[in-house]
Amino acid sequence: MKQKKAFTLIELLVVIAVIAVLLAILMPALRAAKSQARKTVCKVHVGGVGLALRMYADDHEGKTHNSPNNGLWDNAHTNPAVVKQYGPNESLAYWGIAYFPYAENKKIYSCPGVERVDDWPENGPSWGRLVQDYFAYCSYGLNGYITNKNIDTSPEFKRPSEIIAFQDHIEQKLDNISSDMFCIGPGQRINLPQWRPSSQGGNGFVDTNWSGDQWHDTVQECFRHRNFSMTCWLDGHVSEIARTTGEDIPTRWYTGNVEE
Repeated sequence: MKQKKAFTLIELLVVIAVIAVLLAILMPALRAAKSQARKTVCKVHVGGVGLALRMYADDHEGKTHNSPNNGLWDNAHTNPAVVKQYGPNESLAYWGIAYFPYAENKKIYSCPGVERVDDWPENGPSWGRLVQDYFAYCSYGLNGYITNKNIDTSPEFKRPSEIIAFQDHIEQKLDNISSDMFCIGPGQRINLPQWRPSSQGGNGFVDTNWSGDQWHDTVQECFRHRNFSMTCWLDGHVSEIARTTGEDIPTRWYTGNVEE
């Protein structure tokens, strides 16, 4: 009778070890490829929203919308039984609602690299998933200095390629230069102090559901693409800004005042 050939235990262990080594080599490359794909999609989204903002301004004699400082598209978080879509002028509305008629796809207001959204820490992880869903299409923070302004004739915007329109951010509207923006605000020694724990030189707002500083690196959500922020400038071009503590970011990129 012929003996059937089979793998020995040693041979099986060798094969498993080889597979493990190959996976260890391939996984970083796969993660990098996935991250690059997310960045590419985000760049397309940001470019689309930037175009919508420009089209809105063209139809309103160069003026942008006076956007509120909130991040909701509707009232589903308070009354899921009777969902009401917010208008662009309502206090809880996301700024993208005003520009939605020029880019009628909510997905482009969402960055695929988002891991966390605003209002998560102070409400705890049980509320976090709900907030994550409601803020799913509010990934970009609008520069508050360009709202309700004529971006064609205002003297501070003579260099639109050097003025930030909006960018990756955990905050929906950047309206406080001392805490929301990538530059270092007056009286501060580091940027984004509102989103940094005290161990990083920030204000470190305390989460009432957890002990000590916030338990998530919220600053990472401003630089969510492998430590880069996707940023749209007022002339419509899109670029990346590397993670920074603010020393290399001039205030004029937000305010437009060239002397700053």
